[in-house]
Amino acid sequence: MNTKAAHKKIRLSFLHLAAFLFIYLGNILLFLALRGYFFIVMGVILTALVPFSFLTVWKLADSVTGTIFTEKNFVFLESGKIAVRQEDDICVIFSIDNPSLLCALRGTWIFTVGNAFYGTSDQQKLLLSVPPRGKKQFQMTVTVTDLGRVVFACREFILADLLGIFLIQAPCSMECSFFVLPKQGSAKESSFPDAYSGVAELSENHQKGSDYSEVTDIRAYQPGDRPRDIHWKLSARQPDLMVKERTALAGSERVVLIALPPEKNTAEKLLAEGYRKIRGLLAEQTFLRLLIWDNHSFSFASHSCTSEQELDAAFCAIFHTDLQAHSSSLVQRYMKNSYPQLDSYLCLTQKEDSVQLEVCVNE
Repeated sequence: MNTKAAHKKIRLSFLHLAAFLFIYLGNILLFLALRGYFFIVMGVILTALVPFSFLTVWKLADSVTGTIFTEKNFVFLESGKIAVRQEDDICVIFSIDNPSLLCALRGTWIFTVGNAFYGTSDQQKLLLSVPPRGKKQFQMTVTVTDLGRVVFACREFILADLLGIFLIQAPCSMECSFFVLPKQGSAKESSFPDAYSGVAELSENHQKGSDYSEVTDIRAYQPGDRPRDIHWKLSARQPDLMVKERTALAGSERVVLIALPPEKNTAEKLLAEGYRKIRGLLAEQTFLRLLIWDNHSFSFASHSCTSEQELDAAFCAIFHTDLQAHSSSLVQRYMKNSYPQLDSYLCLTQKEDSVQLEVCVNE
């Protein structure tokens, strides 16, 4: 079954309908008054034109397709994602393709432009006619100002028939998305605080029960799994026990916690300035492990960063979900529960209108 055909809707333009009826009734009155064959022919044409015009636009709605794509020197990441830098200009191209001989003089394409990370969107309407057996494109230049994942999407369009009486509303699936990363500029000189020099690495205190690992996945319990790995809070909401799958953490990695605030403006500033601070640490050949809280999995998302490419990939992974998924006032308590082996760690946070890397004691 054609999904598009099943969800098509018909609307009427009463203004155009009234104008057509006025012409149609006027032709009848002129025929009655003048008795001319010309008015008979016009009456037949007008009568046949209504179903012909309707069927034309109805079939056209099934044939027309479209795409949204961008033209820009993107940053291509190893994960296959594409990204641009903040305040870059990009060219967004809206293209429609009609393989049939049918056409529509007026088409309205309803699309949204939004930032999935901040949960913002704006609806726009684009007026484009549909030519027979051809393509039509519309280009617009957009300056990206906010960090996150920008999404251009068109979910429906409306085609008017040749008379303008019938409006066929049909669904479509056109989408284009890309990540917006902070501007590189010059990496801010960053150094570890003096208080962090003696506890910069993961502390191997050899206490009984110490676990130098991080949670990388959540899976169902299997015989032989350690009871200490059971995710009790998640298991309480599931029919089966769930356990945390762990991998060992390298002792030479410096741990940096990104404490994202829930407000857009403060989060934007922390991510932009924090990106440059982290780049400064990477320039000193420092291996970092970025941690950020994830409310969906109720655990920390972990990203190993040994190069700028891995840093870009880590920020794209952060932007793939929304801001509220990473915001929590209890991240430091969660750090103690998830990484009891850490004596201390660096926390990227914002205090008094400045972004700082400060030492947090894990207690």
